[in-house]
Order: sequence, then structure tokens, then C-alpha cells
Amino acid sequence: MSNEQHYVECSEHGQQQATFVCQHIVQSLRDGKLRGFWSSEESPDNPRPDSWCSTCEDVVNRVGEWNEESESFAGISLLCGVCYDRAKDMNTRNHNKR
Repeated sequence: MSNEQHYVECSEHGQQQATFVCQHIVQSLRDGKLRGFWSSEESPDNPRPDSWCSTCEDVVNRVGEWNEESESFAGISLLCGVCYDRAKDMNTRNHNKR
């Protein structure tokens, strides 16, 4: 992965880091339902790695990897960095307990 950061223009937060999460995490911002928060490894170059909910984690574990089926289920969506941080904070309140 490139160390170059990409940006998105958020209608609420202006220009922010572009991040990628599953559609279910985006939905949690809309409805307040906690869905868990799983991520690829954070690094100093990318403190906001690609992330997904507990249900997506279950699908990946069932199929054994990220593939067409799991990616289709996840419906990867774009969020700004501030929205990502809000979603992460909200969905990790229970420390990924199911």
C-alpha cells in the first residue's frame, strides 16, 4: 500500500482523509446500532486502516478470506476521517463483544 494519503470532501467536515469501511459501519452512524469494529493493522503511515463490522468478520471467517462473496456482502463504502473516528469510537464501546 502506498504511504500517500487520499482525501475526500465531506459535507459535514470538509476535506479529510479518505477511509474505507463496510456498509454496516456506515449504517451504524445513521441508526446508532453497535455493530463491532474490526480493522486491518494500524500503522504510523495509516492510523485509519480499512475496517468492517462483526457480521462481516463472521462472513470472512466462514469463507476463509476477503473474496468476491465477502466483499459483496461488506459493500465497502467511503467515509471521511472524522466520520471514521466517530464510527470507530461508537462501535468499539463494547470492545467488539457480540
